[in-house]
Amino acid sequence: MLKNKILSILLFTALCAPAIAQEPADSFTAPEPVVSQEQEAETFDDIKANSALLNNQQQELEEDKITYKQPVSKRKIAKKFLLAMVGVAISSIILFVLLTIYNKIRESFAGPPQIDTGKEPSLETPDNLVDAVKTFLDKTKWDN
Repeated sequence: MLKNKILSILLFTALCAPAIAQEPADSFTAPEPVVSQEQEAETFDDIKANSALLNNQQQELEEDKITYKQPVSKRKIAKKFLLAMVGVAISSIILFVLLTIYNKIRESFAGPPQIDTGKEPSLETPDNLVDAVKTFLDKTKWDN
């Protein structure tokens, strides 16, 4: 049993340890492709043509770039703010109306709220310790 625990601990630590990776040795080199002189000349011309094409495309992109975003006027900012405030006001009015309707419907189903006619404790501050204890006992219903 102890042997299995030790083995499982060693296995767990081996799996949690980071893997050691080494760069491959420099002894392996990829074979270079065999290219004739005609192919070299063609590829050199292609490289020159491609570089000229890339330069033209890069110049076109630089011309099309927008350097900086133009500032927004204060009037537009104020207009967006007012639109947002109008949206808040409209949603508040809609919520008020919907909640009022909901309360009226609920009152019609549930009836009037129950009124407790029992003796309510006074909210005045007691003058002495005896009255304070009596008020505490009445409010917490300690006697019952």
